[in-house]
Amino acid sequence: MKNKRLILVLLILSFCTSGITVNAQRHKHNKVNKHQKANRHKPNYRYAKMPQWGYEYKVAPKNAFIYRHSGIRYHYYRGVYYKPAGSKYMVVRAPVGIRVRTLPKGNIHFVVGGRRFFYYYGTYYVKSVDDNEYITVNPPLGARIDALPDGYRKVIYNEKTFYMFEGTYYKAVVDDKGEVWYQVIKEK
Repeated sequence: MKNKRLILVLLILSFCTSGITVNAQRHKHNKVNKHQKANRHKPNYRYAKMPQWGYEYKVAPKNAFIYRHSGIRYHYYRGVYYKPAGSKYMVVRAPVGIRVRTLPKGNIHFVVGGRRFFYYYGTYYVKSVDDNEYITVNPPLGARIDALPDGYRKVIYNEKTFYMFEGTYYKAVVDDKGEVWYQVIKEK
């Protein structure tokens, strides 16, 4: 009889603790969402925890794919491109023309001039017509993206604020839902 009560008490305790864990995780998730929403107005909010643009690392990521382009071996890992810089590797924009089989998780897509584009962490892609690959391209005029990587510069011109990243100029625009987007207004 004592064993049955002990087992019953242990079962009840285990159910209670699992409920607390689930609630704690749910609560933590809500805090993350509130934090992201609070920082949504910053141009780099989405990529703040990514490898810093232009930063040099001693080694490239271990499981990176290697793409040879114009005689340079670019390392690609989770949507980030690394270019050899002496004995180190620098985070860079992908050169135009690299072909990848899959896009990084979290990419956004949009249509400009009847063509579908994909964007992630400063790199624009289009799907190739002849096979199932994606090709890196220059930023299309009119494209609207949700965030810029660190490394952008704020530019004030005629009392208006613009953002310049890798030679491309963006302006902040607000959509019907009140969300801020960054629209390509001038490319290299």
